[in-house]
Amino acid sequence: MRGNLSIKHNSLFVKLLLSLTAIAVITVILIATVTYSISADNSVQNAISYNESILTQQQELIHKELTAIQYAASGMISTQSYLYQTNAAGKLTVSSLIDLSGFVEEQKKISPYIDSIYMYYEPLQLVLTSRPEIKTSPISTFADRSWMEAWEKPSRSRTLWMTGRPDGFSADRTAASLLQKMPLIGQVNGAIVVNLKLDLLFDDYLSHYHNKKGATLVLGPNSEPLYSDDADGESLLQRIDLGRLTEGNGSYIDDSGRIVSYTTSEITGWRFVDITERSALLQGMNRIKIIVIAVAATYLTAAFGLSFYLSRRLYRPLQSVISYIGGADAGKRDGVAANQPAADEAGFIRQRFDQMVRNWETLLREKRQVDTLLTDNRTAIKEKYLNDLLQGGGADQAAKLLGLRLDFARFAVLTFELEEPYPMNSPDGIFQFHLFRYGLMEELGADLDGEIFAKDDKRTVILLSVPPDTEQLPLEQAKKLRQLLLERYGLTVTIAVSRIFGGEHEVRAAYEDALEALNLKIYIGKGEILPSSILEDWKAGEEAYYYPFELEAKLQQALLLTDKEESFQTIRLITRTAIDKKLGKANIQQLFFQLSGEIVKTLVQTRGDMTAVFGDRPSYADALARAETLPDMEACLLDMCGRIIDYHKEKRSRMSDVTLQLATDYMDANFNKNISVDTVAEHVQRSSSYLSRIFKEATGMTVGDYLIQLRIKRATELLRQPGLSIEDICGEIGYANVSYFNKIFKSRTGLTPGQYRQQHSTEQLLGYKG
Repeated sequence: MRGNLSIKHNSLFVKLLLSLTAIAVITVILIATVTYSISADNSVQNAISYNESILTQQQELIHKELTAIQYAASGMISTQSYLYQTNAAGKLTVSSLIDLSGFVEEQKKISPYIDSIYMYYEPLQLVLTSRPEIKTSPISTFADRSWMEAWEKPSRSRTLWMTGRPDGFSADRTAASLLQKMPLIGQVNGAIVVNLKLDLLFDDYLSHYHNKKGATLVLGPNSEPLYSDDADGESLLQRIDLGRLTEGNGSYIDDSGRIVSYTTSEITGWRFVDITERSALLQGMNRIKIIVIAVAATYLTAAFGLSFYLSRRLYRPLQSVISYIGGADAGKRDGVAANQPAADEAGFIRQRFDQMVRNWETLLREKRQVDTLLTDNRTAIKEKYLNDLLQGGGADQAAKLLGLRLDFARFAVLTFELEEPYPMNSPDGIFQFHLFRYGLMEELGADLDGEIFAKDDKRTVILLSVPPDTEQLPLEQAKKLRQLLLERYGLTVTIAVSRIFGGEHEVRAAYEDALEALNLKIYIGKGEILPSSILEDWKAGEEAYYYPFELEAKLQQALLLTDKEESFQTIRLITRTAIDKKLGKANIQQLFFQLSGEIVKTLVQTRGDMTAVFGDRPSYADALARAETLPDMEACLLDMCGRIIDYHKEKRSRMSDVTLQLATDYMDANFNKNISVDTVAEHVQRSSSYLSRIFKEATGMTVGDYLIQLRIKRATELLRQPGLSIEDICGEIGYANVSYFNKIFKSRTGLTPGQYRQQHSTEQLLGYKG
């Protein structure tokens, strides 16, 4: 079909009109025939379903009352065992009799459907009652004893429901009772009999359904009538085929057209029966017949009118649309083999339908591919989306598509880090750790009202929904998580908890809030819960950038003097200063990294061997980079200083050569004189070059450096004595030029002699005040 569609014979239109007319007539006949049958069957089935639901509802309400009475009877057994006391003669004590009588009276008030209560003690042959006319009676003279036969018979259950038994206090009526055998708790045989007001119970729960068409009948375990809302209850019972009333629920329609619905109580064995006349349900069907006829006539009239309207109004626009579609399709298939022109409207529609089916199949196939891609990579896509949220991205459409279990109205962010050592030590430990981590996230995510995902190689983030009025939920969840990881996996975890935020756009702010709290781990330590509420107090006292230049010089001096105790005290003082000043994390890391560099520089300045101190591959930098808390960083610096000092001491201890020993002894005794390498070499009777070489090999420093070290050490001791001037100290240690002494002293200690003396005096003054 190309261009305008030309059809000589409108065969499809004629067939369509004839088909519509035939369908209209047949449909009207079928509707008229079937509607009435369906309506009648629906009316019957609805009546059965309604009756069964009403019976079930009534039974459940009555069960609720009977169960409460049964529980009360069981509770009475427990209570009476505590109140029951006998005297030496085997009789009830007066106090016990008073308590038990009062107890029975009170129990009668538990339910309005309790008529009276008997408490029978077989060893005493005594009955206690709640009846006003008789409170206690020997069993032999008690008027109402028809329940004794059931009590004496063995039974599988200690709880019996009795109906139709003679009422000893009213000869013209029967009684319904709950019999609870004793002992359930205690050692006294007997029974508790709770007499029921069945008429009141059934009237309250069975008589107020006025919109039902049938009559309700309640039968006892032996098919005896207990209640009927019909005046002629006996005739109702005769209409029922008792053999068809099986256990449980059901219904049947008898030969007389009566619909019988019933349900059996599992507690008492009573049957609740509803009897509805089928004819009563079909009385309103005449109106349905009239409606069906009217609808059929209207339908036929509308069908003929629609056929005429189609012929006059719709077909010509439809023909124009078909021509337009054919022309548009011809333009779209440029360069592609076109379909053969359609012979009539039916062929054209069939072609377009086949094309639509092919397009639909193509779209469905592509949709399945997209669904498969999304399903197979849902976890990775979800993690990418959540990480984008932390960066301030994300969209509502993506959240709905991924099925996030998170309410952005109120949420908090929990960020936690698993602390080393991890429980994977194999060569592929990193891979194993990530497998463990994602398995852990899957396990935890099942119990979380929110989402859990990996932020990076170290941090795991939980976006937790926080319902209203549960402000402590994030902290409680953090405590449970820490306890779970410690007890089940032996892992230590540090958890930061943000404040409660609202709105998807606040996810980034919440994460940054938790991240700021996590940074406090450097002070507080590992394995703790860090709520963001502590940030305000911490930020209030946080100080700007700080570096301990004076303490650094003091540490270098202690290393040069191989004074381990002094160096350790200085490092600990640096740590305390960082804590007192509440330095930021970046400041602390930069401070300790710079100190580590200065410590290594001291080793290099003393001609120390890096390999001998730290090994072929020094690990102190890696250890310091991995340190996340101040104690860890302090331990790294303490280890470095300890290694360097031990190295120098060990190196000196190897100076067993007589020449070196004589040389060091001579320098130790005469360093305050104007001696040089030649003077020392002459003293030990060796050449200057030989002495310099073996001294450097043994100590790592030259003879001149050793003399300077001795003089500087002596100078520091003299500077601590306030009575000596700088000139006196300079002459005392063997220097004639004060300016040269100042230069040498500052190059080794970082301070001039005057600055060193002032610093020492300040420390002494602060120590005295402290």
